[in-house]
Amino acid sequence: MKRKIVRVGASLCILLPKDVIKTMEWDFGDPIDLILDEENEKVILRNPREEDEKQKTYLEEFAKFHEDYKDVLLEIDPEEELVR
Repeated sequence: MKRKIVRVGASLCILLPKDVIKTMEWDFGDPIDLILDEENEKVILRNPREEDEKQKTYLEEFAKFHEDYKDVLLEIDPEEELVR
């Protein structure tokens, strides 16, 4: 898909088609990750919510682990040396 660079006020912009915006589930004011790959002369637009979901899942798993093992974790003596 080819797009032209247009001037909007003092800025240069690339306008994205509505179907791209809809497919990416973006809306006005949403953050978008812009990745510049100079070596391959590419610009990549990415939905940052994918990373947010991964991080959320990790934090949820940690919270579950902490809840499941909190009694054991409280019994650990930080002064005790580990046996290898």
